[in-house]
Amino acid sequence: MPRHIPSNHAAAWTRRGLRAALAALLCAACQPTSPPAPPRVVLWAWERPEDLRFLADTGRPTHVAFLLATLALTETEVLEQPRRQPLRVPPGTALQATVRLEAQPRASLAHYPPERLRALAERLATLASRPGVTGLQLDFDARASEYDAYVALLQALRQRLPSSMTLSITGLASWCTPGSWLTRAPVDEVVPQLFRMGPEASTWRARFARGLPAPCRGSVGLALDEWQAVPPGVSTLYLFNPRPWTPEAFTRAVAELHP
Repeated sequence: MPRHIPSNHAAAWTRRGLRAALAALLCAACQPTSPPAPPRVVLWAWERPEDLRFLADTGRPTHVAFLLATLALTETEVLEQPRRQPLRVPPGTALQATVRLEAQPRASLAHYPPERLRALAERLATLASRPGVTGLQLDFDARASEYDAYVALLQALRQRLPSSMTLSITGLASWCTPGSWLTRAPVDEVVPQLFRMGPEASTWRARFARGLPAPCRGSVGLALDEWQAVPPGVSTLYLFNPRPWTPEAFTRAVAELHP
């Protein structure tokens, strides 16, 4: 049986325990908080020759979103312009195919009947079925009149993509507001592009400096020639370079992620 501890000894032992617990709490509070992990980096590789083999020597896992094709939406048909420029990446690089949609004059996605939207979704799914591609991203500056049609297109596309393939869309800053139509879009990711925003750029950047609202929270796109601080809470950062990527440009960009 345990030996009986006199009451005065027990009280002293309890006080020592309380002091030790309090000291541990104070010590934990004094510990410096770890800085948040830098976001995952994805390089946009647009329509130009890109040699990204230097990424193998950076020691940093980096994904690549490359322009696969541009689809011109006319009143009667969809004209495809495939990528014509070479893209070189290290073996094993995670690749995301980006398809740019451009509505031509007098054409609108809102005028596409359901069967044409389904055919377009089938075409996009076929484009994405390339070896090594793990995700599809659509780049389309939808007008307000096209929101419903765009959601319908994304719904049809989601049904045709493998469950393992991510579906991403780029977005305008003005889309990233509470109650946005984006809440109806069946996508894994929305990437607001915080560059080339025109005269209201400073207003949107100041607003997003406090963090991105849902449904745009998590990812953001920045340009090297319009650099700004990465908004808090961003886990995936897409980088656009108006010039071909070089090891030096990549190093400068990554250095900005460590204030």
